[in-house]
Amino acid sequence: MLPEKRDLFLSGSPTPILRAEVIGLDLTNDPQRAQVRTNIQTLSKDMIGGTTAWGITDIWIWRGNNWYLDLRAASDIFPRRSTTEDVDIGETQKKIDQNFAFLRNPVELGRLLEGEQLRYEIPIKYSGDIPVSAEVEIPNSLADLDAASINQITAHTENVVLLLNTEGWQGPFDLPLPIRIRNGAAVIKRTLVVRGIVFAPITLRVDESKLQPDEPFSIFVRNNSSEDARVAGIRSDGKFEILKQPEKIPPNAEAEIVVKFKPGDAPDRFNVLLENAIEGRSIFTYRFQRNR
Repeated sequence: MLPEKRDLFLSGSPTPILRAEVIGLDLTNDPQRAQVRTNIQTLSKDMIGGTTAWGITDIWIWRGNNWYLDLRAASDIFPRRSTTEDVDIGETQKKIDQNFAFLRNPVELGRLLEGEQLRYEIPIKYSGDIPVSAEVEIPNSLADLDAASINQITAHTENVVLLLNTEGWQGPFDLPLPIRIRNGAAVIKRTLVVRGIVFAPITLRVDESKLQPDEPFSIFVRNNSSEDARVAGIRSDGKFEILKQPEKIPPNAEAEIVVKFKPGDAPDRFNVLLENAIEGRSIFTYRFQRNR
């Protein structure tokens, strides 16, 4: 709460909040203002021992390195709702829960290659008479749902689209994706489990803690495949001086590339080009973490 708005908040009659959960964020043209959507559960004033739940939307502003609620009136934080509306939300949640299901769960993807960007159709069944939407609760760099496929789900929707980006991944993964299915303030949760293994034929590593602007450093290239990797060249967008590079890297072996930053240039990415494509790829990239 903004410090200057705290007295305004206390002047109202706030109901005790039993639970609050942020469910969405709507950006505005002002980078220091955003609309935050929250589901809250409170003690009901109309039913002894009862609770009510609904969604609220508030304006938050960025000030002093933090986000604050910008309350306009004490009544804004608890908009009036009727008991009937609260019951309707509960009934809607119950209907969505009964009528929605992923027909393929877990999703077994098998062997994937590092650096691929893929789309998979995941069959669903939804027999409800009201449209719903879906959203991934916790963003993940490996897997997400395509927004166009989940913006409006009806009884005619046969699948949603899973997006995979394996760049920077290696090895097996068993990823639970928490997903919210909603109609207005009525929300249910599902977990879509995505499994597979990512194979990286070529991997690059750098000890970035040892990087110094005027000192040479090493980039280690490992060939995880069963064939020779012949190095055709190094691409660095002109930001590095190449001091040493191998001609080839044997199977299941590692080689060293020695480079040096050029004065005034900050590292961004580093590409190794192969003469012979391995697993269909001939360019492998290392992105420097400290510039992300």
